[in-house]
Amino acid sequence: MCLVAMATMAQNADIEVSYTAMSPNPKNGKVDVKNQYVLLANATESKFYSPITEYIDSLNSTPEGTAQWQEMIRGAYLSGNLDKIPRKDGGYYVVKSISDNTLRYYDSAGIDKYVYEETPEEWTWEISDSTKSILGYECVKATTDFHGRKWIAWFSPEIPVSNGPWKLGGLPGVILEASTDDDKYSFVATGIQQTTKAIVPVYLADEYEKTDRKSFLKAKRAFLDNPLGSLNARMGGDIIIISGNSGEPIFSSSDVVDLIETDYK
Repeated sequence: MCLVAMATMAQNADIEVSYTAMSPNPKNGKVDVKNQYVLLANATESKFYSPITEYIDSLNSTPEGTAQWQEMIRGAYLSGNLDKIPRKDGGYYVVKSISDNTLRYYDSAGIDKYVYEETPEEWTWEISDSTKSILGYECVKATTDFHGRKWIAWFSPEIPVSNGPWKLGGLPGVILEASTDDDKYSFVATGIQQTTKAIVPVYLADEYEKTDRKSFLKAKRAFLDNPLGSLNARMGGDIIIISGNSGEPIFSSSDVVDLIETDYK
């Protein structure tokens, strides 16, 4: 009943774009972390999310679903096949409201879940004459600086939806490919279709603590720099740095790999 109520409250999307997102491995900086995301969008609202993560969160949003989730885990352990346990694939949600010019970002720093709201900046894209085909659509190249990184995007004027993966948008067409100039972060569309799927609210949204963008980024960085230390500090215990077998930190410093937004320093 809860799921039906959420769907009833939601707007319907006009398009659905699937993306493969690549990002650096926090252990060594290698760009080998792959996640699958989806953009559901219409002219006034959109949500960028991981379908698998949303499925897990939807289960845990009701007592019945939580019981089902726990039974799935129990069955996987009893059968010795842990691959049967669905695992979150990308942890954040980006919800844009074009009508009131707001963006809500849901993510976690360690065990703490945060949400913040920001007013999207006026985009200053430089559109070039370069073109290429993506998924059969002719796309145009554009570049911009955003929150500490330079982004290179390819958008399709054939699809007049001013939106894109993650926080990106502000172009006269949907962004089907985008990457930072150092290729550390990228989003590449793998499929696009018309749809009437509901853009449902984020499940378990009341579990996210409200904060602001830079405070969240600092918390995320602090956890990556010293995960156990952050947990101990939160719990009031001694600060310990988690290390691997040879004594190196499990997560690299920001000199090796930094966050997708770097203007928090």
